[in-house]
Order: sequence, then structure tokens, then C-alpha cells
Amino acid sequence: MTAVELPSEIDVKTNPTDLDEDGFVSIWNIASASAEGDLEQTRALAAQFLCFLCKRNCDFVITSSTNAEYLDERFERDNKLLYDWNLESEKVDIIAQHAEVPYEPFVSFLQNQKFNPKTKYAPRRVDRVEWFQNLWSTG
Repeated sequence: MTAVELPSEIDVKTNPTDLDEDGFVSIWNIASASAEGDLEQTRALAAQFLCFLCKRNCDFVITSSTNAEYLDERFERDNKLLYDWNLESEKVDIIAQHAEVPYEPFVSFLQNQKFNPKTKYAPRRVDRVEWFQNLWSTG
């Protein structure tokens, strides 16, 4: 398998039908719309988003209590869920599909924090667990 290469600039977008009534959307759906539905590009971009948000201690990621419980159980069975976020990892799919962000603040955050799809963001394992357990909101 060849490594997925992201372009140097990404037009971050979402499909209006993916937004809920409060303007929240999954990180996966943002990545998918931004990558024009290409699965490899979607996964790579979702991985970059997750790593970037974690490195920057982003505190506006939410998930439902049911999803949080599901992710906790998956992590207990396979800790790679939080540790394996490389650009080709299917673990990214699971996390990104269960992580939601308010779309407009998410886009602003990426711009303000200077997100670059070509930069390697590699949060430490302990930071990933800390981010997931303490900075994600459940609602």
C-alpha cells in the first residue's frame, strides 16, 4: 500500500444535510466532504484533523453518552483505537465517525491555529487518552 498524500491546501467543507439542528457534524463527514468522498483521502484527512485537534487540546469535540461508552469499550478491548491514527488506519474511521464538532467554530479553529494538511501532527499516546477522557464533552 502506498502512503496517502494530502494536498497542501484543503477546502474544508461539509454537506448541509450532515449538519444537525445545532450546527454539529462528525469529523468524518467534514473530512469526506472536503475529500470529495474519496475514502483514502477522507481517512487521511480525518486522521490529520484528529491529531491536530488533540495536539491543540481542542475542547469542543462532543459525542453522545452511548457513543462515549462504545468508544470506551472498544479502547478497553483494543487500545490501538486511540493510538493508531496514521493516515491509513481504519481506527481513524471509528473515532472520527463518533466525534462531532460545531462546524463553523471548527473551521475557524483550523484557520486560527494554522492547520496544515502536510504537517505531521503526532500527539503522544498519553495526550490522546487525556484528550479523549477529559476534553471531549458528552451530550
